[in-house]
Amino acid sequence: MTYQGKVAVVTGGARGIGRATAELLSREGCRVVICDLELNAVNAAVQDIHASGREAFGVIGDVRDPEAVKENVRQVMERYGKVDILVNNAGGHTQVPIENISGEQWRRELDVVLTGSFNWAQAVGTASMIPQGEGVIVNVGSGAGLAAIPDAVAYVSAKHGVIGLTRALAVDWAQYGIRVNCVCPGFTWTELARKVKDENPELLGQRIDRIPLGNGAQPEDIANAIEFFTSERSRQITGVVLPVDGGIMAMESGYSAPRRVKAES
Repeated sequence: MTYQGKVAVVTGGARGIGRATAELLSREGCRVVICDLELNAVNAAVQDIHASGREAFGVIGDVRDPEAVKENVRQVMERYGKVDILVNNAGGHTQVPIENISGEQWRRELDVVLTGSFNWAQAVGTASMIPQGEGVIVNVGSGAGLAAIPDAVAYVSAKHGVIGLTRALAVDWAQYGIRVNCVCPGFTWTELARKVKDENPELLGQRIDRIPLGNGAQPEDIANAIEFFTSERSRQITGVVLPVDGGIMAMESGYSAPRRVKAES
């Protein structure tokens, strides 16, 4: 497949996996739209792509807000006239015991991860993919969408929801020529992971030791899997959930259960 002339939107595209994906799709020939919350981060990502002689465009918006998403899509349509590829990558989570999580924290994580993916899929599908009779959506899930991780009830629930959203969209929108798949990263060396390594190297070392392949992924490894789903090489694949986790899900979730209360003997 040639990506020449294709338009790809990447939410949460200014950093980490999103930025690696935007850069890869740009190198393949896409005109890339980077959506994120922080203006400076978006501008930096766009400028890096421009410096390589490729096309990119930045939009600032909150994926939780359907009206903001519609405005972002309007901006993209005004500039390029279509969206061929959508990568729903925006996310983030906090770790807090379920007994302590606030309603606000619960709603925020579900809204960013799950509702944000729905908002963008609905807006892009309605404005461009359904009318043009084709399109590709790749949702970025997580190992937390396949197995529970400790003290992350909202994130686990949201990422499980992303998998359900993927399968529902794949079934409902196949009639319009739209393929929808999900990539579930395991431990990945993002900026946050490197910060954790500096703050708690022993804990991080324990996590790495549980990965059968022996190390975490680089953001580019996840981007490669996403790119596969956007390409003609996967033209008969839809509704698929792909772990990219070094073999963790083949063995276990990769976490130990929390033990704040001592079990009775």
